[in-house]
Amino acid sequence: MSSSDMVNAGSVALSSTEQAAALLMSLDKEDAAAVMRAMPPRDLHQLAVAMTALSTPNNAEFLSVLHRFHVDVRGFSGVRPGASDAVRGLLEEALGDERAKLVSDRLAFHGESKHIAKLKWLDASTIAGIIHREHPQIQTVVIACLESRLASEVLLQFEEAKRVDILARLASLKSLTPAALLELDWLLEQYFNDLGRPVGRVLKGRNMAANLLNELDVGTESALLNGLRSAQPESAASVEELMFGFAQISNMAARDMSILLAQLAPEVLAPAMRGADAELRKQLLACLPGEKLAAITALGSRFSAAEIASARAEIVSIAKQMAAVGEIILDARKIDVF
Repeated sequence: MSSSDMVNAGSVALSSTEQAAALLMSLDKEDAAAVMRAMPPRDLHQLAVAMTALSTPNNAEFLSVLHRFHVDVRGFSGVRPGASDAVRGLLEEALGDERAKLVSDRLAFHGESKHIAKLKWLDASTIAGIIHREHPQIQTVVIACLESRLASEVLLQFEEAKRVDILARLASLKSLTPAALLELDWLLEQYFNDLGRPVGRVLKGRNMAANLLNELDVGTESALLNGLRSAQPESAASVEELMFGFAQISNMAARDMSILLAQLAPEVLAPAMRGADAELRKQLLACLPGEKLAAITALGSRFSAAEIASARAEIVSIAKQMAAVGEIILDARKIDVF
């Protein structure tokens, strides 16, 4: 192919992600898989979406991809990073043991551990769960090893006081010692080993019973609840407590929802609405007056899981109290049964 052909091929409009997808799809499955295993998770997710949506490139488009790849390869260095032991050996020979150790300690920040590397594939709530009971310094080390966006998401999983403490420790962190990374590596090894152990499936029977009753008409629901009260009073009380949760607010009539929202402060509504079901969020927004909606928007959307759960529990509690005195009806679907 002549240089003019390559230039013309390069003029075809394909995004960089689409070009990468087309190139990978042209490879053998084993070769493509080897490339994908070396990619960062976020890039891999984007590439997978592009590969799913991409139609088969025509000749001009594929020539464009090959030309781009040829140009990019020539622009990259042929030097490949060696194994950590080889790098340390080279440092010792060039700098001597003492100075090499100092440099190695600084390089330890990047971590060669396969367990630390696995963190980037986990979501923020899972990582926070792993380190929830650990010393704040270990929590800080974990966050320091993460990419900044994921690190910020993990930090937001903690209570405000804990966030400030971790942030202060992070700001004063000058290096990560091999000892700290070894302790972190051991912690992660225990966690990943536990994942491989067979565990029994945990069933939340009372939640299942509450969800089932919520789908029934009021007559059938009352009959079943009365039977459960006679047979197992404690279970009946727990099931009734679970029958109306935050998700069930979507079953309220617009009038009742508006009355409820009028009693709630923006500081409660803002975290409660974070991550809510799309349909419920749409209903809530439709019932909010403009000034309260503006106040909620001003509070932003960065709330911890604990803040969200607390706000939703408060809303449910207020709704139940209002329903108990007849101010609102919790489930409009069952009104026509009477």
